[in-house]
Amino acid sequence: MTLTEPETYIELGAPLTDTHDSVWQRLGQCGTWWSGKERVAAMAEVRQAFCCALCIERLEALSPMMIRGEHDSVSDLPREAVDLIHRLATDPGRLSKEWALLVIESIGEEPYVELATLVCVQYVIDSFARSLGLPLRELPEPQPGEPDRVRPEGVGDVGAWVSQTVEKSLANVSRAASLVPATEDLWRELVQAHYSRGPQFADLVWDRALSRPQVELLASTVSALNECFY
Repeated sequence: MTLTEPETYIELGAPLTDTHDSVWQRLGQCGTWWSGKERVAAMAEVRQAFCCALCIERLEALSPMMIRGEHDSVSDLPREAVDLIHRLATDPGRLSKEWALLVIESIGEEPYVELATLVCVQYVIDSFARSLGLPLRELPEPQPGEPDRVRPEGVGDVGAWVSQTVEKSLANVSRAASLVPATEDLWRELVQAHYSRGPQFADLVWDRALSRPQVELLASTVSALNECFY
């Protein structure tokens, strides 16, 4: 299923539509630490999180840690992985380093980063469809393959919750998922399509309906509403 038919989507231009199509299908490919089947299962959990009774109850609580229980899961992923997916999808503003370290201790640092990045990529595409009143895409078909589980070189402790590239040429937000480069590439591609659309942004070339200050104001407002650290 693609979303190229609705006029509201077509008007946004083929590059954005093509990027969504391409990235969405690649989410179902075998990753570095999770198989294609497991990644698609994680995507199903992202959508399930919004009707999960535990997640809904936690959202209404003063602190999510006050509410104990089991998530309404739709997969056989590890419990800690399900908790990561559900909480990141529904209540990211109240995640804590203490909680993250417990999840990492259970499933591993690299699997944690890959799942978190996958959730973020899917969230953008799903939220985009919801905002336009379009149907959500069907989950991609899981692709075969076995994760190679290779940790990239040049990563280490830079003071973040997880290891990142020690190279300082990029801001932390740009290298947050550098522990899993193949999945991070999907995030970068999506960001380029939605925000900068290639080198024009960096070169201050602007030919859009909204002015650059208007775009920056919109991005800042959305970040504030989402309680984004940056």
